[in-house]
Amino acid sequence: MNIFKTFETFLKEPLSILKDNFIQIVSIQTGNIFANKPSIDVSVTKEKTQITVVNNEKVYNLLSLVQHRAKAKQTSEKV
Repeated sequence: MNIFKTFETFLKEPLSILKDNFIQIVSIQTGNIFANKPSIDVSVTKEKTQITVVNNEKVYNLLSLVQHRAKAKQTSEKV
């Protein structure tokens, strides 16, 4: 299974609630990683969707990269 393809598919064909909203990806690194295990939280409102990644920089970088690629692809398709 190609994890990059999975995230690209998610951003390419999002749910309608995500398609029309602003998507924000946030990374939080806490001081004591043993007390706070890595987690991912998704909050959806009418105006935006926020994905909060706690203590997992690799997942944050992966999501940010895929989001950047999706935006670049949309921009190149418009030209």
